[in-house]
Amino acid sequence: MKSVRGMFRAPRADAKPQSGRHFLHQASRPYRSAPDEVMLPDELAEVAEENPASLLDVIGAAVHPLEIAASLETCGLSNTVVHKRFGYRDVFSLAEHLYDSVRFRPAPVTDSRSQRPGGLPDLGRGVVFATPTLMFAGAAIALHSWLPNWTVPLALICGWGFSQFVAYVGLTREARGAPPGAIVVWALLAALSCCAFLGALCKALLGGSYFGILFAAGACAFMTASAELLVKSKERLIGLLLVPGALGSLIFITREPFALPVPAAIGLTAASVGGTVVAALWHVPVRWWREAPVTWGDFPTAMHYVANGCCCGAFVALFMVLEPAKSGLLSWPGAAAYPMVLSLGVMEWQLRTLRSGIRHAARDTFSLAHFVKTVRRKLARSTITYLAALALLTALVQALAEARGAALPASLLAAASCLALAFFLALVVASCGRVDLVLRAWLVGLGVYGALGAFTVAMGTSWAFHDDRLAFCVAVSVAAAALVLAARRVVLNPVSHG
Repeated sequence: MKSVRGMFRAPRADAKPQSGRHFLHQASRPYRSAPDEVMLPDELAEVAEENPASLLDVIGAAVHPLEIAASLETCGLSNTVVHKRFGYRDVFSLAEHLYDSVRFRPAPVTDSRSQRPGGLPDLGRGVVFATPTLMFAGAAIALHSWLPNWTVPLALICGWGFSQFVAYVGLTREARGAPPGAIVVWALLAALSCCAFLGALCKALLGGSYFGILFAAGACAFMTASAELLVKSKERLIGLLLVPGALGSLIFITREPFALPVPAAIGLTAASVGGTVVAALWHVPVRWWREAPVTWGDFPTAMHYVANGCCCGAFVALFMVLEPAKSGLLSWPGAAAYPMVLSLGVMEWQLRTLRSGIRHAARDTFSLAHFVKTVRRKLARSTITYLAALALLTALVQALAEARGAALPASLLAAASCLALAFFLALVVASCGRVDLVLRAWLVGLGVYGALGAFTVAMGTSWAFHDDRLAFCVAVSVAAAALVLAARRVVLNPVSHG
């Protein structure tokens, strides 16, 4: 995207819209809509024949002399050559002469791709994202007597953090045109080492068994490897690899059409995890250890993404342990999280729709005020659509819970809704490259939760926030409010969508 000044320049009265570049016409260049040939000075006829595309197209459609100067230098016309062959002082003086003498002819945009709005493929991506929850839920239920209570938080925090790291580095290399690197290997080694160290520390301080460490390491390895496959747009491969584990967990939980033994359920989950890791490592360079995982220039931003993933995992972990499990791991927080997990497809759908709408607004808008108004309307529409889908899924889960003789607490449903909204807004802001604002919002929310907990301890049970669900709902609401402000600041800024 062009700069704000060049992007929202008032169009000429006689100018006609031409593929989003109509507001860049210079008043010094008369507009000509007929597809006449660009007439070059006689001294450039030879150069134009040698480089017709680089000169004719650029000179006729240039909106500044510097564009022509850059094209002339690309064709090998240095200051010395221009002075000796054509008698001009330098390349820039020749470019200014061509800019003034050659009449403007807008170049048609033929190879530009407009970003498609969200659709069924994005809903399918959401199904792929939600399937691991089912797979690991079945494995956790099968091992509930061997898993300590710190297993799920450890897996979520480490897995989310390292998966964000892999996704950022992979997408950055792809945007620069660099070949795939060995970041997934380094991330897997770091993730497994981190899980082993923190798991051993939790086991020594809080108790438990080594099954908790193994389960957390497996979940963390799966999240890290799947991030690498998502960078390579291998969602279908992830879905195929998830079939054994998800199907085994579903049969184990429902006991339909038969009762699946515990070893079989664990084995199918392990097969899906192992297959995902092998697929992620399939095209790793042979001498991967000679390649640095990340450059020093990208390291600060990569750490921001790691911290963002850890904060996301911490919020989900806090939500999952708000109330002790009373029947295995099928507690109220787990049931309340189902709508948030099921709405991942809607989240992808609305994010792509919003980004597509912003691109169209940037292309078709004449003024900054109109752009801001259009994007504000699209942001509100996407947010409301996502909340409506989330409310529908929440109502379905609530109806299913009541049909089974259970009722989810209203404070827990409110906390789940606030967390889902915060995740959607965080995804919107992070997609614009401002993960630092997302991280600040998460830290503010965690700070509020910690402050309420400390104040509760100081005041005793008489304080209203002795209920963890209510305190968590307030903390997530504060984080969501901060993300709303960040979204308005980032999304409404045209420079954020370059």
